[in-house]
Amino acid sequence: MKIKNAAIAVIAVCGISSAALLTVPKIVLDSVPTATLVNVERIEHEDSISLSGTVIKNLIDNSVCVQIYVPEQDISKVKLGQSAEITGDAFPGVTYIGTVDKIADAAAKIQSGGTQKTVVEVTVNVQDPDDILKHGYTALVKLCTSEPSMMEILPYEAINQDDNGEFVYILRNGRVYKRYVETGRELSGGVELKTSIASDENIITVDKIPENGSAVKFDE
Repeated sequence: MKIKNAAIAVIAVCGISSAALLTVPKIVLDSVPTATLVNVERIEHEDSISLSGTVIKNLIDNSVCVQIYVPEQDISKVKLGQSAEITGDAFPGVTYIGTVDKIADAAAKIQSGGTQKTVVEVTVNVQDPDDILKHGYTALVKLCTSEPSMMEILPYEAINQDDNGEFVYILRNGRVYKRYVETGRELSGGVELKTSIASDENIITVDKIPENGSAVKFDE
């Protein structure tokens, strides 16, 4: 006897025997949530801030720096000797390496659009400058504010939320369970998962809200 694809999927996930499945009404099979496995991506990530600044050339010793203004909410992340990457529209495809050389002792007020902002002037020295860099050029300075670290990234659609917090659905031994998790930084490709998931568990998404410990099926 031919068994429907949905039934085969339930057999694979739940361990139901073929004979037992033949006695299950189709309406019961249709009520079983359909699950999709979620890919947990591991990436190397470092925190950074990017700010626009002005190239300054010292005509006496030919040294080059970029002067930037760091908002007060970010200045605690900036340290002397911190590494930086310097790019700009005037020198496309070229990236210079720099280091933070000076941090002003006092903050200043600058006008930005219709608002006034409190900033701290920071000088970034350019390593190995060349004649491409011109005095007065606009440059984008990316300051690395943390050491590279490995992160587990989940797609946003895998994260659910209720009154108790954020959670994911876990597949274990063919059954689905709700697991509350802690998330971290939000990136363009997903959100950081800070809660460890056991090797015998998989994160899934489902097309309808399941009961805790219930069975799920997979589309072929």
